[in-house]
Amino acid sequence: MTGTDSRGAIIDAARELFFERGYNGVTIRDIATAAGVSPALVIKHHHSKAALFNEVGPHDIPLAELDLPRSEMGRALVRKILARRERGVPESWLSAAAHVRESPDPDRSREETRDRLLESVSALIGDTTPERRYAGVVCCQLLGLAEGVRVLGMFPVEEVSRDDLLDLYAPIIQRQIDACARSRPVQPR
Repeated sequence: MTGTDSRGAIIDAARELFFERGYNGVTIRDIATAAGVSPALVIKHHHSKAALFNEVGPHDIPLAELDLPRSEMGRALVRKILARRERGVPESWLSAAAHVRESPDPDRSREETRDRLLESVSALIGDTTPERRYAGVVCCQLLGLAEGVRVLGMFPVEEVSRDDLLDLYAPIIQRQIDACARSRPVQPR
C-alpha cells in the first residue's frame, strides 16, 4: 500500500469508526486494524487521535456536486437525507453534530464544523450575506430533518412515502434558498 493509499484507508476507517462509536469508543489500534496498517503509521500520518478526529470532520457533506437549477435545490438536499436513511448509510448531517459533541476540543470543532458547513451551503445557494444567514437557516433545517428521521424515527418509511415527505419538507428548505436569491443586490450592467 502506498503512502497515499494508506492515508486514505486510515481516513476512511477513522470516519466510519468515529461515526459508529464516537470519539471515546475508538482507539488508534481500532483505526489501524480497520485500515489494514500499523498503529505507528496512523500516528505518523496524523500525530494523534484528536488530530485525526478533527481531520475527518463531519463526513464530507457532499453539496458541491449538486449542479441543478436553484428551484430544485431544496428538494435535492432533502432527497439526499432520505436516500441515506433508506440505504442505511451514515448521515453526514448527524455526524457534524456528533463530531462537535465528542471532540476533545469542542469549541474548536464547533467553529471549524460550523464554518465548513456554512461555506459549503453558502457556495451552493449563493449566500453572500456577511453572517451567511440563509445558509445557516438551511443548515439548521437539514440538521433537524436528519435528526428527526434518523434519531427520533419521525416519518417512518413504512408510514410516510419518500415523495410525501419530499413534498412536505422540501418547500421549507426551498423558501430559504429563494429568499437568499431575492436578498442579493442587483449588479448594474
